Amino acid sequence: YILEHSDLVIHYVTSDYQDRIFQHPNPRIESYYIGPLALIQFMMRMDADLVAMTTPDLETFHIKRSLVRKDVEYVYIDHGMASFHLMYRKGALDHFDTIYCYGPNNMEEVRETEKLYGLPAKRLVKTGFPLLDSMLKEVRELGEVRNEPRIILIAPSWQKDNILEFCLEETLDPLLDTGYRIIVRPHPEFVKRFPAKIKAIQDRYADQPAERLEIQTDFSSNETVYTADLVITDWSSIAQEFSYATKKPSLFFNTSMKILNPEYDRIPLIPLDISLRDQIGISINPDQLDRLPEMVETLFREKDRYGEQIRAVVSHNIFDVGDGARGGGSYIIRRLEIKQEAKKAQKPSPANLEDQEELDPDILKKLARHMDRLREQGRLEEFLNHPLPAGDPAPMTRAGYLVQLLREMEAMTNDEEGHQA
Repeated sequence: YILEHSDLVIHYVTSDYQDRIFQHPNPRIESYYIGPLALIQFMMRMDADLVAMTTPDLETFHIKRSLVRKDVEYVYIDHGMASFHLMYRKGALDHFDTIYCYGPNNMEEVRETEKLYGLPAKRLVKTGFPLLDSMLKEVRELGEVRNEPRIILIAPSWQKDNILEFCLEETLDPLLDTGYRIIVRPHPEFVKRFPAKIKAIQDRYADQPAERLEIQTDFSSNETVYTADLVITDWSSIAQEFSYATKKPSLFFNTSMKILNPEYDRIPLIPLDISLRDQIGISINPDQLDRLPEMVETLFREKDRYGEQIRAVVSHNIFDVGDGARGGGSYIIRRLEIKQEAKKAQKPSPANLEDQEELDPDILKKLARHMDRLREQGRLEEFLNHPLPAGDPAPMTRAGYLVQLLREMEAMTNDEEGHQA
C-alpha cells in the first residue's frame, strides 16, 4: 500500500537471513540482514521518524528505544489475530507509541490495560489484517474444493502439552478408522526445535500409506490449509486463519492453555483465543477423545450453519476485511507527512540562520576578549547588570544568544573607543 500510494523508501530490517524479502527485490525497499547481537546496537542508534515492528516487549529485553533520538514513533504491528492481554507478556506493548488494532477487541484490550496500570494513552489505529485478505484471495482462486475422501488437518501449536506430545496416538487411532485422509502438520517451530521428536513420529507411522496419513514438514505452501475440510488444533491461531478464510469449522482440544501474561484475567475482557473456540467450531477436553469421530461428523454435517456463523464472527471482529492494508498504510504515510511539516515549521528564521553562520569555534575567545576590554573600560559590571529589553524576542538557540551578547559587547566597546578617539 505504501509503495503504491507514496514515493517513500522503506528500510526493512530482519534477523532472518532466509527472509522472503530478499527473494523479491524492489528499488524502493532497502533490505538489511542484521544478526541478533548486532541488532541491539542497531536499535539503540536508530535515527528514523517512525519504526514499525512486529516484535513485542520493546524496552523489556534486548531491544531498546533509540538513544540517539527521543522523538522516534514506535508502532506495533501484530503478526496474528490474538488477544494482546493473553498471548503477550505483561508490559509487552507498554513502550510503543502506536498500536495497530485489527478489531474492536484489540482496542478495548489496550485501553483496559492502560486504565488498570495507569499507563499513558497510545495512538490506536483501526486497520484490517492484510494476511487474512491474502488468504481470502487464495481461497477464491482455488475455487470450490471437493475432497474425496475428506481431509482432516491436524495442526497443533508448539507449546508444552501440544497434541503431538500429549495425545497424538489417541487422536490419530480413531480418525484413521474413519476412512478420511489425515494430514499432520506440526508447527514450524516444533520442527525446527525438536527434529528428533518429528523423526520418532514419522517412524512410528511409517507403515501408513500416504493416501491415509501424511506427516507434513514442508511449509513452502499453505495450500494444505486452504484445501482441508476440517482443522484440529489445540491453541494454534491456524484454526482462526483457516475458519476465517474458508468459512469451515475447526475442532479444538482443551489442552493446557498457553498463558504468557499471568495477570490477563485482571483485564475485564474474555480473550478471543478463548471465546472463539465455541463460535467457529467445537472445543473438547482430552478425556473426550473417544467421541472424536462423532464430533467430526457433527462439524461436517453442520458446516453450512457454521459457515454463516463464522461470517458473522469475522465481520464483527476484523476491521476492513478485503482492504486490510489501507488503514495501516495510510497512517504511516500521513504521520510521516505531519512529521516533515513540523520539521519545516521549526526551521530557524533568516535572522537566526545569520546568527548560526556567524557562530564559529572561536566565539568564546571573542567573548572573553570583549569582556576584558569592557573590564579595562570599567563598564563590565554595567553590561552584566543591564536588563534584557522587554520587547525583544528571545533567541531560538543558546548559540543565537551568545551571538547576540557578542554583538552587544562589540557595539559597547566600539562606542567607548569612538568616544575616546
